[in-house]
Amino acid sequence: MGNQVEAQSAAESVKTVPYIELPEVRQFIDDMEAEHRYDRVLLTQMFSKTYKREQVITKSDNQPEVLVPYHKYRANFIDPYRVKQGVLFAKKNRAWLDKAEHDYGVDWPIIVALLGVETAYGKVTGNRDVFTSLTTLSFDYPRRGHYFKSELEAYLLLARNQGWRVGETKGSYSGALGMVQFMPSNHMKLAVDYDQNGRVDLWASEADAIGSIANYLRHHGWQYQQPAALTARVDQPEAVKELVNKGRAPIHSMNEWSAKGVWATTDYNAGKAGLIGLRESETEVDYWLAYDNFFTIMDYNPSRRYAMSVLELANRIAQHEGD
Repeated sequence: MGNQVEAQSAAESVKTVPYIELPEVRQFIDDMEAEHRYDRVLLTQMFSKTYKREQVITKSDNQPEVLVPYHKYRANFIDPYRVKQGVLFAKKNRAWLDKAEHDYGVDWPIIVALLGVETAYGKVTGNRDVFTSLTTLSFDYPRRGHYFKSELEAYLLLARNQGWRVGETKGSYSGALGMVQFMPSNHMKLAVDYDQNGRVDLWASEADAIGSIANYLRHHGWQYQQPAALTARVDQPEAVKELVNKGRAPIHSMNEWSAKGVWATTDYNAGKAGLIGLRESETEVDYWLAYDNFFTIMDYNPSRRYAMSVLELANRIAQHEGD
């Protein structure tokens, strides 16, 4: 299996020139040495044997959260098996989930659902060398190069702090880490040693994963036991189409929405809400009123399809938790 992964990774790398040949990479090494006293020899060695991984670029330009309609996207996550595994995960980690609710004020089903959507509760954490992925995105993906260069910097500092060997950390194609899929900067800022064993381990410690997700959501403003989204009825879709999926925050009060012919189909929260519209079939769009908690989930992944999948999985797990 290991040889297959190595062969696949080698095939994905385009043997043009090693990254050390690029002036901007040599400048990055200079900056790491000057700002962080980073080991120049180590960086030179690593960039000398690292080449562009083309598949990273391809995947970054074809993300399912952007291209796949909701009714197809959600099918990847909302299925009986993943619900069942979420219920089992919740039962196994009940004490940690209760503690996280108490310590951070984050509802436990959301924590479990995020782990379910991200990595199937830690089963699929990625097998790509994070250094190569982040290097490729830093220097061969101009659209977001600045962001990924900051993540490459964070990864290198994290590797030094944690005692990881640079180039041996495995993660997603975009450099996300562990069962929570934190980018390196979030690992540095928000990952917690929740089981208090002296180290943060987001790959093997379910307690650390639970505490870290709870800490992340609290940091981004999660409101305990408050709704994230409610189904809505829209009387005249054409009249509000410019307001559907607009922005990353609630935009109107319920009175303002009702004046536009938008109504909650259940008891509603009095606060402001945004309006989400997602395709439930080839011909049908369903609508939701989205509150602050919905947009907090979008801080984890800025996709409305993703946020709605997390909410639906959380609801399914909570409903079956007593089974």
